[in-house]
Order: sequence, then structure tokens, then C-alpha cells
Amino acid sequence: MVKVDKWHSLALSVLLVTASGVANADSLDAQRQHYMQIKQAWDNNQMDVVSQLMPTLEDYPLYPYLEYRQLTQDLGDATPAQVNAFVKGNPTLPPARSLPARFVNELARRQDWNSLLSFSPQPPKPVAARCNYYYAKWSTGDQKTAFDGAKDIWLTGTSLPNTCDKLFSVWQGAGNQTALTTLQRIGLAMKAGNTNLVSYLAKQLPPDYQTMRDALIDLQNNPNTIESFARNVGPTDFTRNATSITFARIARDDSENARSMIPVLARLQKMSDSDRLELEEAVAWRYMGSDATPEQAAWRDNVILRSHSTTLVERRIRMALAAGDRQGLNQWLQRLPSDALQQDEWQYWRASVMIDNGQRSQGEAMLRTLMKGRGFYPMAAAQKLNVAYPMQISVATKPDPSIAQLPAVARVRELMYWQMDNLARTEWSYLVSSRTESQQSALARYAFEQKWPDLSVQATITGKLWDYLEERFPLAWPDEFRRATNDKGITQSYAMAIARQESAWNPKARSPVGAAGLMQVMPATAQHTVEMFGLQGYSNPGQLLDPQMNITIGTSYLEYVYQMFGRNRILSSAAYNAGPSRVNTWLGNSAGRVDSVAFIESIPFSETRRYVKNVLAYDAFYRYFLHQPAKILTDAEWQRRY
Repeated sequence: MVKVDKWHSLALSVLLVTASGVANADSLDAQRQHYMQIKQAWDNNQMDVVSQLMPTLEDYPLYPYLEYRQLTQDLGDATPAQVNAFVKGNPTLPPARSLPARFVNELARRQDWNSLLSFSPQPPKPVAARCNYYYAKWSTGDQKTAFDGAKDIWLTGTSLPNTCDKLFSVWQGAGNQTALTTLQRIGLAMKAGNTNLVSYLAKQLPPDYQTMRDALIDLQNNPNTIESFARNVGPTDFTRNATSITFARIARDDSENARSMIPVLARLQKMSDSDRLELEEAVAWRYMGSDATPEQAAWRDNVILRSHSTTLVERRIRMALAAGDRQGLNQWLQRLPSDALQQDEWQYWRASVMIDNGQRSQGEAMLRTLMKGRGFYPMAAAQKLNVAYPMQISVATKPDPSIAQLPAVARVRELMYWQMDNLARTEWSYLVSSRTESQQSALARYAFEQKWPDLSVQATITGKLWDYLEERFPLAWPDEFRRATNDKGITQSYAMAIARQESAWNPKARSPVGAAGLMQVMPATAQHTVEMFGLQGYSNPGQLLDPQMNITIGTSYLEYVYQMFGRNRILSSAAYNAGPSRVNTWLGNSAGRVDSVAFIESIPFSETRRYVKNVLAYDAFYRYFLHQPAKILTDAEWQRRY
């Protein structure tokens, strides 16, 4: 340890001697060396060295991050003027965006309420800082604003930070937490499924609400006490809402038992027809499976006919598609409200029904109109009409050379050099969001030309630049994908479409469940695939963040499911997202009765349904950019029965 400390001291002393002669004129390589050394000095708490090194990096793109660290090293010494100057001078710097709320909390710690309100004239967005803001209002005599703000924050179905306790204490002390406001928050907590918060709040009800308190606590511990709850508490808007929320939980676990409760609950709680229909809808959702009996199916359809729930009707339409029930399809499409009917999927199926019913000219006219859009259904409409889909591609604004000189762009470049890719993406997103549409398209094009595919995509997402297809679908890692697919049945474009859907070309992407990298490979899947294909060089999940390794493993697994499902991209895409066993179940349910588009639309998981549509459309886009035929489905996929 002594030897290491002496080495650091020697290196830093040499650097200081060198730096004294170059000051701000260092080359980029020298600045990077100084940046590394100053971070080491900071980590070793050598603040005198930090102070001497800082002036040598004033021209370095990441200098604002050093300034931020210096400013927040001891935020207790910072003044409002210093913080304001830093925030205004770095409008798109990620830590500068969160600094005002952090400083509000610091001023609250100092109990400097007047300075807090002067620094933040409007309530901050983060909850803890907002609580401190309203407490400052109370401390300076503006009780009405403070208490209105306290109530607005308090009425939530989620738990709140301890920072808010002092605000709530004075709000409650002034008699503002009434039994009705407590019940209001309990209702929000029940809707959010926060059973612990419900029980905690129920205990705060006053003594004359003991029956309600005990009934609510019992209801959270055992939803099957719902009939006792409905009987023992008087019918009010609150109790009817609590009954409906709890009933939905019961319906998920035991739909038949729940259905039998409906007449009793409706009578005890004096429910209106719409209240009762809400209970019936909760059960109807549980009868959407193929295991519903004829009696259950008839009851379900009667409920849906009376329902005003668009999502429930849409689910019933998808059931008709899965069953190959064209008559039912037409019937349920007519139940959709006019705004829902304008969606691409229902325009396509309305046109199909017209063609089936002999209204060919009207149906084909509707398909031609649909073709003017973008994505899966416009492409499917073109294929149904047996015509080429007209790619409509907006041309991005030509990047001005000054873009490269923007401080945020320079920081992005340096952050990527230091492999801080996620922070670079945040920087980029903030920059894009601060610009006009024309400037956003120029930034998207700049990223595209710099071969920053994830930032090109991010710019189109942030700017909602949906028609800038070249920037939305850059040909990322083309050599790696070409090599990885050369010996496989899957095409380069298909593999790239999967990667684009999975990660938006972020090689460091990680999902909450552990999937990683460009093709979002799970560690267990990676290990299985490596063993199955005899792949070399893989030893740990961290390697999934390496694009080459991720592409090698991801394309191998994609090839596996592609061959498993007869070289059919509809099925292999669904399997890549939801797993092969679920795809086999869905195939068993449709039993060869439906066409390709009906099968896709009848996939019961909304995430997988969107996933398959996106991948197929993305594959068509990539084939277009690779100068290959760009039909949405192959003839074999289109003609097969599912």
C-alpha cells in the first residue's frame, strides 16, 4: 500500500510540473490524462492536487462534470447564486437538471426558508423537494398555499419519503387530515394495490370509524371477506369503489365464485347498473380463454354487448379472429366506438370483412387509404392488394458543421470514449429535447453519420421523427450481423430487426429481468445457446454487453427458434419474446383456422403482439435499405394457416 501511495504522489507531482507549462493549451490526449489523474486525486481525497489540476481542464469537454463535483463536494457551502450560475450555464447537463431540487433540500436542511423560496419561486417536481418547498411556505406564513400543496402531495396511492413528514405534521396538526381525506387516500392505495399502505392509513381513522377501520384491514388481509365488508359498512361512493377494487382481485383467482357474489354485493352496496356492470366486466375478462364453457361464453358476450369498455370489445374481436369466426368479427367490430375504428388494425379488418361480404371496391379503397400510413398494417394492406408498399422517407436536415462544436455533443463524444454510454445517451436526449424539429432531424442525421446508431434512434424517438426512416433504422454493426447470419437460415435484416426492437441499438441495454445487450439475451439463454451450438469464448454474463459476443449468441438463439417453427418469422419472433411454449399454446388454440395477420392480431399478450408487428415491419425497412425485396411477409408465411 505504501508503494502504491508513493507511486500516485510521484505521478501527480510530475503531472503538475508538466501541467503548469501547458495550462489550457493541452491536446485532447493530454486533457484525458489530466482528467484521469484528477479523478484519482479526488478519490484519494487529495484536494490540494484537485485545486491545482482543475485550471488545466477548463477547455476539456467534461470539465462541467468536474465543476459539478466541486460544487456538490460540500453543497452546504454553496450559495444560491453559485448554483443558479451553474444550472444556467449548463442547461442540458444531466446532473444540472437535478441540482435545483437537490439544492432546495439543502436550503431546507439549513432552515433558510426565505432563500429557498427565492431560489425556487415555483414548486419543484421531485416529491421530497416539493415537500420542503411547501414547508418553507408554511414557515414564512403562507399557510393556505402550504396546506393546499400538502394535501395534493398526500393524496397518492404510493408511500411518500420521510422528508415530507414535517410538512404533513403541521398540515395534520391544523386539522386538515379528516376522515374523508384519509378514506380518499385509502381508495387510491387500494387502486394501486398497496395493501400495506391501506392498513396503515385505516389505523389513522378516528374512533367513530372503528367498524370501517376493522373491515378495511380484514379486507386487505383476506379479500374473501368482501361480503362481510359490503354488509357491515354503509353503502357510499367510497365503499362501492373499495368493493369493486377488491372484487377484481377475487375475480382473477376464482371467477365463478366472484360471479356468484355479484347480486349480493350489488344489493348490499346499492349499486347502480353501471357499478354492477363494472363487476361483471371483471369476470368477463376471466372468461376470455378457450376453457370457457358455452354458458360462461354466452354470459361473457352478454356483458360485453352492454359494456362501454373499448379494450374489452377489442379483446373479444381478437377472440373472434383466433377462432376464425368471421361473422363474430363483423359483429364485434360494429361495437367499437368511431375513434377506435380509426386504428390501423381495425381499418384492415373492416376492409377484410367488406371484401368477404362482396363489397370489394369499398374494402380495397379502405386498404389503399391504409397503405398511406407507416408500419405493419399499411404493409399488410399492400400485400393483401398484391401491390408494392410505397416507402415514404423524410430527408433529414443536413447537419451544420457547428453541431460538432456544441458543448453537449463534445461531452457525448468524451463520455463514450470513457465508456459511460448510458450517461452519454442521457446527455444526447436532453440536447435533442431542447431543439426545434429541424434541429432535431439534423442531430439525428449527425448521429447517423457519426455511426452512433443508438443516438440516431434516440433522436428520432425524442423528437417523434417517425418518418425519418434512415435515421430510425441505421444499419448498425452490419459486418458483424452479416458474418453471424452467413451460415444460418435467418437473414441479416431479420436479425437486425430483432436487435433494433430489443435494444434500439444500445449495446449496454439491460432489462429489469436481466436481459442484456443488443439482442437482449438472458444469461441462462446465453449459456444454453453456447452449449447447444458449441460457441467459443463465452465465460460470463458480462460479455453479453460486448456487441460481437451478443450478436453471436443472439443470432444463434434466433436461428434455433426460427428452425423450430419451420422458418416462420411470425412464430420465431413471438417465441423470441414470449417463449416457444406459449407460441405452441397459441397455435393449438387457433388450430389452423386463421390466416397470418389474424394469428398475429389474436396473440393475447399485447407486448408480444406489438413486438411481432414491429419486428416484421423493421425487417421490411432493413431489407429496403439493403436493396432487397421489402414485402412484410414471405409467401410461405402469408399463405400458411395458423
